[in-house]
Amino acid sequence: MTGSNDKAIASHPRWDGRRVLFEIADGDRSVACTISLNALQDLTGHRRFKPGELLACFAEARTQIGAIALGKLRARTAGADGLLYIWSEDIEEPPPDSEPVAAQQPKALRMA
Repeated sequence: MTGSNDKAIASHPRWDGRRVLFEIADGDRSVACTISLNALQDLTGHRRFKPGELLACFAEARTQIGAIALGKLRARTAGADGLLYIWSEDIEEPPPDSEPVAAQQPKALRMA
């Protein structure tokens, strides 16, 4: 059984021709989920289109995908059912690689 702080592991990924379908476990229930092609590409930074490559991208980001899906699942309205979708909008943007080092330091350190 997964506790409230456990990370969901996205399992049983499969490509249906438009998206990657998978499942996550939350407690005793298994929830059907999907991640769009664009969201998967945004998350991994890869632009691959062959099914095998997409599944490899999924495997690379499995932990992150599971965490996003679990967060969305727990934020759902009570009683909501059906396929849980992960879209590009659900992917948090990482800080840009070109960000100056000073901008990455806490404000107190920059003012010193």
